[in-house]
Amino acid sequence: MSGVNYALNADSTTLTLNGTAITDFIAGDFITLAPVNALTSRVRGSNGATVIKKRVDGNEYDLTVNVLKYSDSDIYLNSLMNGDSPKVINGSMKENYKKNGVNFVNSWVIENGSITTQPTDTQNNQDGNATMAYVIQCQATRI
Repeated sequence: MSGVNYALNADSTTLTLNGTAITDFIAGDFITLAPVNALTSRVRGSNGATVIKKRVDGNEYDLTVNVLKYSDSDIYLNSLMNGDSPKVINGSMKENYKKNGVNFVNSWVIENGSITTQPTDTQNNQDGNATMAYVIQCQATRI
């Protein structure tokens, strides 16, 4: 894995996957994007030359979404994973934030994704909530 990981506050982020809003997050949790591949590749040539190319798979990310177990969001994500064939996932993320007292939106486009691993079931010892962590590998572009 290479590059920068992004963490978007779930409390202030709207996540939409295939037209369905994913909303059942634990308060204070984060949605994360972790790059899977390097953005560029480099080849050293003779006499000190270097060729730098942008990789076609450089915008591949693992999008990790933690939702409450048995919630509507968990049921929906589980249905995407357990169909007869893999479901292609497209959507968007929009995180609201303030800078110098002005409201802004950090937007991402999610394309050609699929759930790549079985979700992780985690029990919370303090409040008894259980979460399911889904990993969706996708092309993600910050706009």
